[in-house]
Amino acid sequence: MKYVQAVREIYALQEFAIKLGLENISALSSRLGNPHLKYPVIHLAGTNGKGSTAFFIHALLQAHGLKSGLFTSPHLSDYRERIRVNDKFISKDFIAEFWSHNKDFILQQKATFFDTSTAMAFKYFADMNVDVAVIETGLGGRLDSTNIVRPHMVVLTPIDFDHQKQLGNTLASIAREKAGIIKNGTPVFCAPQKQEALTVFLQHIQRPDQFNYLTDVAAYRILESSLDGMRFEVQFKKTLEKHCFRTLQAGDFQVQNITLALVAGRAYLENQGVSWSAEQTQKVLLNRLWPGRLQTVRKVPRVIFDVSHNPGGISRTLSFIKSNTPEHKIHLLIGLLEHKDHKKVVTFLSRQNLNIYLTEPPSIKKLAVGKLADAFINKGKSVHIYPHPVEAVQKILNRMKKDELLIVMGSHYLIGYLINEFSGDPEYSFY
Repeated sequence: MKYVQAVREIYALQEFAIKLGLENISALSSRLGNPHLKYPVIHLAGTNGKGSTAFFIHALLQAHGLKSGLFTSPHLSDYRERIRVNDKFISKDFIAEFWSHNKDFILQQKATFFDTSTAMAFKYFADMNVDVAVIETGLGGRLDSTNIVRPHMVVLTPIDFDHQKQLGNTLASIAREKAGIIKNGTPVFCAPQKQEALTVFLQHIQRPDQFNYLTDVAAYRILESSLDGMRFEVQFKKTLEKHCFRTLQAGDFQVQNITLALVAGRAYLENQGVSWSAEQTQKVLLNRLWPGRLQTVRKVPRVIFDVSHNPGGISRTLSFIKSNTPEHKIHLLIGLLEHKDHKKVVTFLSRQNLNIYLTEPPSIKKLAVGKLADAFINKGKSVHIYPHPVEAVQKILNRMKKDELLIVMGSHYLIGYLINEFSGDPEYSFY
């Protein structure tokens, strides 16, 4: 009960500061003895793919014998997903005790939900004596709560439009915020970027040998691809080694995320004097899945859950599905949060040949289904409305044929809720 009450009260904190800044997290970390300085950190920022990339770096380090901490956000089904050491989520007792000991100070400081979660992760990793922590930024980079760390390595995933209210309305302004995590000649591993973002990143590089652009250090190509996984080849350009890998993770774009994780993770291991193993890497890719990303949860008819919620992510996801199911009729159920740029999403989806259904994530921040429907109607697109997500999935399945496909897409709140609701149903598989 102490854990449940603690999480409820943490959730009640404001999610993000009205004005981003590091004052609260600095004060809270100082109170805790600056735990973030007690272990090496690999720090990630980007718009799309940073959670997947962080997860696979973490898994790779663990497979090679390191005790690795992982901090990601948001979670899908359980708050404890955000903070883990190796395969284990943070304990309920630690969360309850952390809140009990620090609640008054947090409330006095008016620290946010994310400040609090970040500080908790820092402290937990220190108490668990991790060898390394893989830390994903929450929003932006320069003023993100995680940016008090002193990274041993920085990883940048593709930049796209998201959170424009806080980060700016151009790719250059968004990239400047993300580039704020680059510090003091720290090695940087960067995914391919649009030129506007790449130019900004290069302006933050102090030494030429500091910057490792993915296409300069590795070549990757897909050999086989389906909704059930992929086989791909990676060549490490420095050593000219070529390796073929299989992964259960679907999505051609995930090959880029995984390759970035392999290159960065291998570089970190070798810097620490740990030999990289292609065999151990293959085991990771066959036994690990980052959930909620093109995740098939039912085979007949096929149902896929995916947390894409901005135009770039949605476009990549749908393109992959269409290329793998060219003859299938596709049904799309989507639910978004109020602060997302739903008009751009609607503009893109209105041009697609899809049966579109609308629902609402179970969150006070949900975008009202009527408002979303109006945006589609203004584009001349007919939609179906089912406010309750579980009812929506059930009713869509009742009208589908066995060879048709349903993709449920949008907010983490939506996907996490449905995973919980259907996890006990024998017709669904959540690995």
